[in-house]
Amino acid sequence: MPAELLTPHDHVLLAAVTSLATTTGSQAARVVLDQGRLFTPAPWPRSGAPRRGAPGRCHRNALRVARLLPGAYAEGYALAEDGTARAHAWCVDVEGNVLDPAWSDGPVLAYLGVPMAWEFVLAFQKRTLTKTHFRGVLDPLVQARDAERIFRSGVPLYGMRDVGRIPPALECTAEPTH
Repeated sequence: MPAELLTPHDHVLLAAVTSLATTTGSQAARVVLDQGRLFTPAPWPRSGAPRRGAPGRCHRNALRVARLLPGAYAEGYALAEDGTARAHAWCVDVEGNVLDPAWSDGPVLAYLGVPMAWEFVLAFQKRTLTKTHFRGVLDPLVQARDAERIFRSGVPLYGMRDVGRIPPALECTAEPTH
């Protein structure tokens, strides 16, 4: 995708996640930059969608909704209205529209995350014994060999879904100058 097709919010989010990966050494940010997709925010559907979940439980809510609808569970970063990139999880339908069952802190301006099959995420959750307090696939505190394997090699291809916009190479993520 040419850099000129990115929204200003996409540029800000890519720069923020790049900063997390390089300055703090965030392993999750590196995985998201390597395998992530960009998603455009969308309002929650007025009808036909499952009920939204409680704020603060984005991973659990996103996995629950992803199991009910065709599409993907996505985990990565959301750009908040105040310009900060926050670790987050959400759902994506088959057309790449965001279904965010847990965000409550004002509008989300952009999403960058790894779209995963809910079956992969559920199996990961069971292996890591995090059913009661699921913190996601990319959480560094998950106690399992799978987490370290994902940080080394990324989410396996069989666990991913092909939805969202592929971001440009890192050299194109800087804010455009005019």
